[in-house]
Amino acid sequence: MTRTCEIRRPLFQLLGELDTVDKFFEQVSDDVKWTMVGRHPLAGAYQNKRDFLDGTLEQIRARSGGLRFDLKQMYGTDSEVIVVMEGIATATDGEPYDPFYVWLCRFEGDTIVEVQAYVDTRVVTGIIDRVPVAGESPTSAAAQAEARRTRVPGPLHRS
Repeated sequence: MTRTCEIRRPLFQLLGELDTVDKFFEQVSDDVKWTMVGRHPLAGAYQNKRDFLDGTLEQIRARSGGLRFDLKQMYGTDSEVIVVMEGIATATDGEPYDPFYVWLCRFEGDTIVEVQAYVDTRVVTGIIDRVPVAGESPTSAAAQAEARRTRVPGPLHRS
């Protein structure tokens, strides 16, 4: 682990407790570009923090009561950090919600301004399909994700 990771570690450790997850997001830019890569109901390109939180974290909270993250590994430089985490929650139907996450985070100073996130598609799809939220049609989360979905250029993408 690099020294940079040690400096950034306390920020990501805020994700480890339900009562400090929101404190983590105070260090995320309001205009963050956050892309959830994949083919699951929460996948898509989010253009700001509020859209990201409403479209992802709040969707899981509504189905579980809360989500925290167990930090497994970190790699990084001054401006980019990669974190590997396991989600920890129990869905309202009693089943565990425990996907693995990999976030590629770009910083400007101490603020996260861009994230490309990878998550276990099967686990995310499972909780969205299995656990309804009051007042939500079964296809609304999937339809919302489809509206956000964009092609995600990556290191292997060629124009």
